[in-house]
Amino acid sequence: MIDIILQFVKLFGGLGMFLFGMNMMGSGLERAAGNKLQKIMEKVTGNLFKSVLLGLTVTALIQSSSATTVMAVGFVNAGVLTLYQAVGIIMGANIGTTVTAWIISLNDISGGIWYLDIIKPSTLAPVALIIGAVLIMFSKSPKKKVVGELVTGFGILFIGMEYMSDSMDVVFAQVPALGNLFAKEFNPVVGVLVGAGVTAVIQSSSASVGMLQAVASTGILQFNAALPIIMGQNIGTCVTALLSGIGANINARRTSIIHLYFNVIGTALFMTAFYIVQNVVGIPFWNKIMGAADISVFHSCFNIITTLLLLPFAKGLVWLSKKTIKEKETHEGDPFALLDSRFLATPSIAISNAKKAMVNMCNLAHENVVLCQEMMKNRNLDKSVRFDENEDLLDNYEIRLTESLTRISELSLSEEDSERVSSYLRMVTNIERIGDYCDNIREEIVRMLDTDVHFTEKGEKDMNTLLAAIEEINAMTIEAFENCDMELAQKVEPLEEVIDSLQETLESEHMQRLKGKECTAESGAVFLGIISNAERIADHCSNLAVAILQTRRETGVTNRHEYLRMLHATMPGIYKDTYQTYQEKYRV
Repeated sequence: MIDIILQFVKLFGGLGMFLFGMNMMGSGLERAAGNKLQKIMEKVTGNLFKSVLLGLTVTALIQSSSATTVMAVGFVNAGVLTLYQAVGIIMGANIGTTVTAWIISLNDISGGIWYLDIIKPSTLAPVALIIGAVLIMFSKSPKKKVVGELVTGFGILFIGMEYMSDSMDVVFAQVPALGNLFAKEFNPVVGVLVGAGVTAVIQSSSASVGMLQAVASTGILQFNAALPIIMGQNIGTCVTALLSGIGANINARRTSIIHLYFNVIGTALFMTAFYIVQNVVGIPFWNKIMGAADISVFHSCFNIITTLLLLPFAKGLVWLSKKTIKEKETHEGDPFALLDSRFLATPSIAISNAKKAMVNMCNLAHENVVLCQEMMKNRNLDKSVRFDENEDLLDNYEIRLTESLTRISELSLSEEDSERVSSYLRMVTNIERIGDYCDNIREEIVRMLDTDVHFTEKGEKDMNTLLAAIEEINAMTIEAFENCDMELAQKVEPLEEVIDSLQETLESEHMQRLKGKECTAESGAVFLGIISNAERIADHCSNLAVAILQTRRETGVTNRHEYLRMLHATMPGIYKDTYQTYQEKYRV
């Protein structure tokens, strides 16, 4: 009895190692792919075939169809993908998840030939652990460390597989009744429920298929027993996506239900076809013993054939999901959907989405800069409602982005991604502060209108010149951030210096007007308030530009103060030329 308990401990310990190794390998692959995975996900088009290839590729990279499907749910929730595009990604993810089973089945390679024995995972596993440990412990290169994690995950995965296989050999030998469940035909509904249940519990079809392959390694698994279990495993993997749809918008919930329909319909078609053929003419391999490679073949065939059969009916699946989950009311788009926690499963996508949300935040701040100009020029507050809406959104963006980026920073990130997230956190505060200074300018405009303050013709002209420079520096900073344009980011600081000089000139000239009684003290207070807040906007654009440069190591910018001190002290050629250009443009 004790021996059986110990074998079950070994079995579940092996399963734990298998899951950990698969997660480590997938994380390593994803981090090694880095921004490439992000670019792959951005290439989704209306072409359904390309969407299938996309789902296949991403799943092969991150070793989890559940994670890919959850991402699809998140992208639909964010409005990045349509339901139709998500169908292709889901189908591709189901095919991509079979890659793990094919790697495991390499253990079925017949021995005796030295070059075939070398490529067997049981041989490669200890070698992978040695290489991975050396890279992780002794390599100074972050990229090599990531490769080390990938290779180590590979080794742990197969050692876990060996543990499961060895323990099952003993368990089935000592408890024949348990082994007989896999050695004869039984109620297919029960098989489907077992496969679905196990997969739903461990949240991984790759792992549950791996367990079935461990059973197959004992030499007792028959095709008629494996068929319904494999079908159930494909259904069980839908649970993760269904759970991720909770709390999402209606189209995201429809995406998760499409994943379920795809596998249920495929299972119904396969089960019906096989049992009809078996009962009418018989299937030669119905009672054949299955190996790990046979499971890989059948698993791949199921997903590929189901995809080929249902691909022409993608719109039908969308229609079916809409009939299942009916729209009761119209929902406005969630501006924070890109920050959905579902994307945390894939850090590179989460970082990419955070940047997109930050660009949206930048655009709101820039719109308020423009609205301030218009309210000033037209001397009315007609745009105040829009201004207030933007300001509220900016405050909420700061809170949500800070929360999201903090959670991302706690994930396992490459050194480069970790530095990028740190820069983004600094940038969020600066973007929100631009909004605050715009609000201060709006308050000065309200004060100006309430007291019927007017500036001199020269003062108003100078004010418009300053505000035009502020609009340009703000637009330039946003464009540099959105397009990762390091050259454009370097032009922000020279313009910021011109704006500093411009503010000093405007203050000095204004003091002269006050002394000459050309304007009142009240108008002077408003004038100085506006130009002071405008200059602070330029300061935060400078902070943003430096943070943008810090996201790229090749720029060599690590410390903001040292970088700015170097620029102002040496005034390199590009800086000096740009400074002179802007000085001429905004001369007053």
